Amino acid sequence: MLRCAIVGLGRWGQLLVNSCMEQGKPNGNALVFTHAVVRSAGKYEEYCSQQSLTAVTDYQRLVESHDIDAVVLATPHSQHFDQIITAAANNKHIFVEKPFTMGAENARNAAESAQNAGVIIAVGHNRRFLPALQELRAMIDAGKLGTITHMEGNFSGPFALGYESSMWRANADESPAGGMTAMGIHIVDALIYLGGPIAGVSAQSQGSVLDVDIDDTTSVLMRFENGTSAYLSTLCATARQWRLQVFGTEGWAQLRDHHILDFCPVDQQEAKTTTYAPVDIERAELEAFAGACRGGKPYPVTLEEAVHGIAVQDSIIESAAAPSPLYSVERQDSFHPPSRSDRPVTKQ
Repeated sequence: MLRCAIVGLGRWGQLLVNSCMEQGKPNGNALVFTHAVVRSAGKYEEYCSQQSLTAVTDYQRLVESHDIDAVVLATPHSQHFDQIITAAANNKHIFVEKPFTMGAENARNAAESAQNAGVIIAVGHNRRFLPALQELRAMIDAGKLGTITHMEGNFSGPFALGYESSMWRANADESPAGGMTAMGIHIVDALIYLGGPIAGVSAQSQGSVLDVDIDDTTSVLMRFENGTSAYLSTLCATARQWRLQVFGTEGWAQLRDHHILDFCPVDQQEAKTTTYAPVDIERAELEAFAGACRGGKPYPVTLEEAVHGIAVQDSIIESAAAPSPLYSVERQDSFHPPSRSDRPVTKQ
């Protein structure tokens, strides 16, 4: 059983632990959380007691010890790179929440450090474990949609409406281009999974309704290396939505709310909607990570895909900071109906 330390016990760190542990006992035999790295041990004393976690504040000392086999990083985005390098240098396997790192150069260096150390590194793109997304990929591979011409994705939610300036996610350095690092990067990974490498992007991002200094509305046009076009949008000040749609010459398929897959062929004769049972995708990704660490099936998000996803994110951030000028649209004067006296007289 893989002995793991959770690094960061915020909302998401606790969710990851809870997906695999119940009252201090592991669910299954894939992995067990034994330690938690936190800034203040006292703050999480009750939770750590419930889950039988040993709370420590010194990350370096823990990864240098023989008490754990792997780290699970649920920390601010900017901390990922240094934590990965430290873990790899001490021969510890690494599961890191998305985004992999901030910056493609850091992503490449992090991947190389893990490869050189001979340890597994897995990025938490949990939507890869959705049965509906896997079926959508199978439909594409089987040619059921014909030649793919376009894709669209949206991941939005109300998360930033509750942000306060003291929160790390409310910092533009941690959350550039609005919801990209929290939500949009999941769509980027799904598009890479379905369509392959992305060649170029054009983005715009703006903030208009939040009280904190991050954008709330981000949209991106994309072009894949194979010529397919795509559109991505992510908003962090609206109701929750997850949608992914693929268009082809034989029809389109749409994934809604993670578990609903619509299919509409061109002739519309066999259109159908399939609803899949919910899956604990956090537990699934962590168990897949543990299996890869034991020498089993490779983790489904390859290092090449993980690094490419960060390169795409970099390009989106850069494009949004210096967007291409929009073509102006000429406004027309208002038109008013003529008064009765101005109307031509029509002879009867």
